[in-house]
Amino acid sequence: MARKTKEEAQKTYHLLLDSAAMLFAQQGVSHTTLNDIARQASLTRGAVYWHFENKEDVIKALWERDAAPTLEIFLQALSSPTPTDGTLHFCETIKQMLKVVVNNPKVSQAVRIVLNSAESTTHQTALQIYLEEKATRIYQSILDALTHLENRAQLNPQYTPQLLAAALWSYLHGLVDNNMQTHIQQIDLKTDSDQLIDLFLGNFFR
Repeated sequence: MARKTKEEAQKTYHLLLDSAAMLFAQQGVSHTTLNDIARQASLTRGAVYWHFENKEDVIKALWERDAAPTLEIFLQALSSPTPTDGTLHFCETIKQMLKVVVNNPKVSQAVRIVLNSAESTTHQTALQIYLEEKATRIYQSILDALTHLENRAQLNPQYTPQLLAAALWSYLHGLVDNNMQTHIQQIDLKTDSDQLIDLFLGNFFR
């Protein structure tokens, strides 16, 4: 019986997350309440509070379920020992990571929700601190990879790894953000992401 109860709890947990993700995409995070999520899932408000203390917990859970495992694969690839052509390995890893964010519906939706939730305020909430930690993890992986390439004399000596990491981070953030602005899209990342990465990284390396 206990096993069945655990399985039912997991089913409810994922149903709530799926319902939250759909509502966040349809009407925005700020306009969605826990009551809305419960109603969408055809569950009681108590069922929501059994799994989540507040809406911030829902957002964090969506990230951990839908985005974190996939992105971790690429972060590990960036930090792993590179083959002889380390610059090619770096470029291909960045390209594949961007493609997953654009083409995997669950990852794309999780990233969209997180970006829309990461507003800047004077007093940081627990959610903002959490999201900042995740962003720092990605940025640090990029910086470490570029530093490794500098140590192997494969980086353009005109630029520091810190400058290049900051530039690439800003560029990727801009591409993803633009791709999510469905009403004002000026690029199509589904078809042009490789060229856009090649265009930007062209001057990074020797």
